[in-house]
Amino acid sequence: MKYVYVTLRQRGCDSTAQYMVEIHNTYEKLAKVYNAKLEGELREKNPGYDAALLQKEGKYSQAVARYKEALETDNNEDNKAQYYYSMAFIQTWEFGQYQTARDNARKAASLRPNWGRPYLLIGDMYAKTSRNCGDDWNSRLAIIAAIDKYAYARSIDSDVAGEANERIGNYSAALPDRQEGFMRGVSEGATATVGCWIGETVKVRYK
Repeated sequence: MKYVYVTLRQRGCDSTAQYMVEIHNTYEKLAKVYNAKLEGELREKNPGYDAALLQKEGKYSQAVARYKEALETDNNEDNKAQYYYSMAFIQTWEFGQYQTARDNARKAASLRPNWGRPYLLIGDMYAKTSRNCGDDWNSRLAIIAAIDKYAYARSIDSDVAGEANERIGNYSAALPDRQEGFMRGVSEGATATVGCWIGETVKVRYK
C-alpha cells in the first residue's frame, strides 16, 4: 500500500483525491497494526526495554519484575547498572523499600564506575526518611549522611554536580544545631552513627 501510494504521488496524482486519501488511510491502519505487533514482539524478547516502558506507564511492580528478568539475561554491565538503578528508583519513590533500594543503588554504582546518580538517590533516601529516625538529633544526623552522599556524587560525576549542589543547598539549613551538639558533648568533626535503618557513620558538623 505504501509503495502504491508513493508511486502514484511520484507520477503526479493529487494527494487530496478521494482514491488517494483512501489508499493513504488504509496504509496507515495496516501500518499501525503491523507496528503494534512488532512492538509487542520486541517487548516480549527484550525484558529491559519492556521494563523501561512499563515504568513510564506507571506499572511499577511489573517493571521491577521485568528488570529482574533483564538482569538474568543481559551480560552487559552498563545495562545491568541501569536496571539496578531503575529498580532502586522505583523502590524508593513508589514502594518505600529503602533498604532494598539502597542495596540495588550500590550494585548499580559498582557496575558503572564514576556514576554519581546512584549516590544522589541514596542521599534522597536518607533525606526522605530523616524525620523517621527518632529524635531531632538523629534526624539531623541523617541529613548529614544525605549531604555526604550528594557531595560524593558531585566529586565523582560532574554530570550530576548541579543537582547535588542544589540538594546540598536545600538541606544545609537542616544540619544539627551547635548548641544541641555541645549539650550532648559532641564537638564538630567528631564521628557519630545515624540511627534507624540508615546506620551510616558521619562526621558531625553544625549549621
